[in-house]
Amino acid sequence: MALDEAGDRLIDLMIRTCNGRLTCAETLGHREFVMTKLYPSA
Repeated sequence: MALDEAGDRLIDLMIRTCNGRLTCAETLGHREFVMTKLYPSA
């Protein structure tokens, strides 16, 4: 697969996910998440 084709497929997947498609983790029932530390004071 060429780099351009891979980029197009990635963008297509991102758009479908933004429009409501479940991610693999959501399909498997994972509901946990981790908030990353953005600032030293957090």
